[in-house]
Amino acid sequence: MRFVLPKGRLLSGSLEILKKAGIRLETPKNRELIVKNGGYELLLARSFDVPVYVEHGIDVGIAGSDVVEERGSDVLVPLELPFGKCRLSLAMPKDNVVDVEEMDGFRIATKYPNLTKRFFEKKGIEVEVIKLHGSIELAPRIGIADAIVDIVETGNTLKANNLIEIEKIMDVSALLLVNRISQKTKFEEVNKLVLKIKEVIKNGS
Repeated sequence: MRFVLPKGRLLSGSLEILKKAGIRLETPKNRELIVKNGGYELLLARSFDVPVYVEHGIDVGIAGSDVVEERGSDVLVPLELPFGKCRLSLAMPKDNVVDVEEMDGFRIATKYPNLTKRFFEKKGIEVEVIKLHGSIELAPRIGIADAIVDIVETGNTLKANNLIEIEKIMDVSALLLVNRISQKTKFEEVNKLVLKIKEVIKNGS
C-alpha cells in the first residue's frame, strides 16, 4: 500500500495517527522523496499536491480540507481526522477595514484562488484574485493587495502584520483520502485501515 503525506504542519499528526493504527512509517532521509517501509511505501509531497497524487493512483493520503476543497480532486474522504484544526479566513489591514459588501474591485492575495472566487461570487462581489505561494501577509503591506484569504491558526501572524480577521470562509481539519480504484482493488486493506483509524479517534488516543 502506498501513502502520500504532506510535508509541513500536518506531517507529525499524520505519522502519529497511522502509528496508533498499527502502521509505522519512517520518513525519507537525505532529500529522498520515497521510502519503503516493509510492505508500505511512503511519499512526501507539498500539501497542495497530496489530493492530486491520491486521485491519480497513490492508495491513501492525508491532507487539509482546505487543500481538498481548493483542488476539487476526485477522491474518497472516509474520515475527518482530529488534528490540523484551523480556519480559512478573509483578513484586512487593521487601519483599512471595510465590510465585505464594500469590497467590489478589491485585490485579494491568496494561495486559494478557487475558494476565494467562490466566496466572493456567492456574495455577488467582483474582486481581482492574485495567486501567491509564499507569505501572503506581505501582500497588503507592500501594496499589491487590499486583503488576503489565508489559513488562520492562532491569529498571531495576522497580528504581527497589522491584519485583522474579517470573516471565516471555512473550518479546516485534516482528512483521510483514498484513491477510488484502490478502494475497490484493495478493499480489505483500505477498509481495515479506515476502521483502525476510526477506533483510534474514538478512543481519543
